[in-house]
Amino acid sequence: MRVAVLGTGTMGAPIARNLAKAGHEVRAWNRTRERAEGLGAEVAGSPGEAVDGVEAMITMLADGPAVEAVVPELEPDVLWIQMSTVGIDDTERFAGRHARFLDAPVLGSKPQADSGELLVLAAGHDRPDQLFGPIAGRVMWLADAPGAGTRLKLAVNLWIMNLVENLVETFVLAEALGVDPRRFLEAIEGRPMDSPYAHLKGKKILSGDFSPVFALKHAAKDVRLALEAARSAGIELGLGPVTLVRFQRAIELGHGDEDNAAAWFANGRER
Repeated sequence: MRVAVLGTGTMGAPIARNLAKAGHEVRAWNRTRERAEGLGAEVAGSPGEAVDGVEAMITMLADGPAVEAVVPELEPDVLWIQMSTVGIDDTERFAGRHARFLDAPVLGSKPQADSGELLVLAAGHDRPDQLFGPIAGRVMWLADAPGAGTRLKLAVNLWIMNLVENLVETFVLAEALGVDPRRFLEAIEGRPMDSPYAHLKGKKILSGDFSPVFALKHAAKDVRLALEAARSAGIELGLGPVTLVRFQRAIELGHGDEDNAAAWFANGRER
């Protein structure tokens, strides 16, 4: 299948690579051209060049405005698979712009993207199994109309980011009480309250390895989108606003491009 991938960053690059390995004709575009090279795909000089003559287009970009800025006018029969994490209003606008629009954000980070084990949260009429096969371990088909994928993604990501802030504060409390945070991870391991994600992020904090798997600046963006969705739904959340304040503080301290575990630094911690 002829497919364009717009955005070959942390997630888009392995998606393009896995599609090319599966035998699809992939044309990749990225604002920084070098990041679209070496993926087994033809490198396009512009988004318009990327989508010329394709059957499907995947967008995997930073946010809604980035998607809006780069997606050109598409031929009516092109399937637009929107996999970026964007807001509910963005998704509605994109669906109104193009009839064959598939709302398909993903769960997973770079390791799952590399291994082709992402979870796709899909909402729309089209079911491009031949494209999802090489990049996803599972597809949740949520609705025939776009929107449900984005709504579920925002809810899940808020839960994840609140978990990160909870972990950071727990580590800070443990240290203040003279307890090694490693003991906390040992105490919850295998118990009902255990979380593999807590161990994953806890190990990054304890080792001082904040190389980005999920950059803090993108995590903050997702919390912000979830809070916007909550306000639109007429509800007031308690944890989310605090998480956003703490994330934003760590970003202001210069940690936005590091992993979301770098929320650790919002609490006055040092490397």
